[in-house]
Amino acid sequence: MRWPGFRDDDALVLPLDPARFLPPGSPLRLRLDGHVLERKHEVHLTLLGRDAGRAMRGRLGEERIRGLFESMEWAPQGTARYALLHKTKPQWEGTLQAWSVIEHVQSPAFAAFRHELAHASGLALDCGVPHATLYVAGDPYGIGLPDLAAYRSCFVREVAASELAPGQRVADGP
Repeated sequence: MRWPGFRDDDALVLPLDPARFLPPGSPLRLRLDGHVLERKHEVHLTLLGRDAGRAMRGRLGEERIRGLFESMEWAPQGTARYALLHKTKPQWEGTLQAWSVIEHVQSPAFAAFRHELAHASGLALDCGVPHATLYVAGDPYGIGLPDLAAYRSCFVREVAASELAPGQRVADGP
């Protein structure tokens, strides 16, 4: 895979092909536990969130991070294991209830990359949870899971692949 570069917000994300991560016939919208979630417009694997990306760039520089990225074999695979996540996000007028359905991703390079960055920088960076956000409600960008502790605090339940099947569609219109 080629180097994706850092986004303007300092996050480092690896674009993924949605066709490889969404179950065949996945609906545009689905209902889970009384919440209507919409399919994300793009699918990616977050290698470093905003804060970690900013810290790593400041400590190591983008070229060193790029070199480490390019030294690894990136071949993320979906696992067909899904989870429903929830997070209450502070907003300018109170709070926002954000929901996401993620697919866990198998990517040995993900953990190795984060481990090497932590070692080289001396900054704390845990193994994280490699995942692709497939559906969202409340916040179109998703929840944001910078580390394992954030994942644990947001986890609601596992989601069966059958719950993402066409029968779970939400009707269009009023």
